Amino acid sequence: MYVLAVILAVAGSVVYHLSIKFVPSGVNPFLSLSLSYGIALLLCLPGIYFYDGSRSVQILNWSVAGVALGILGIELGFLLLYRAGGHLGISSFLTNAAGTLLLLPIGLLFFRETFSVTRLLGIGVALCGLWMMMPRK
Repeated sequence: MYVLAVILAVAGSVVYHLSIKFVPSGVNPFLSLSLSYGIALLLCLPGIYFYDGSRSVQILNWSVAGVALGILGIELGFLLLYRAGGHLGISSFLTNAAGTLLLLPIGLLFFRETFSVTRLLGIGVALCGLWMMMPRK
């Protein structure tokens, strides 16, 4: 299941970045995102009945609003980033690596995730990669 989830996330990310890069520059970004959310809603509704798990809205918590806020920030951020000339191959790596670097201490402090020399080296490699991929003028 883990590998399938990774494949789905990667495929979704590729489709997402290619699609949002081609949103016409003259279109109001909130109109574009609203229509995208509407289509996503229609695609999600059948899944409610075909996926196991509680269907009770009462057990949901603040995380639903947090996910919505995060989605809006990610999508509006990328839409504006690409409109400002962000590179398709660099923007996703930059934001994901930076997000990972910010989430790492949160995982360590609040979720008792483990830290190792290998992960420290990975952080170093990610930082070197970010520096090497940054556009230079």
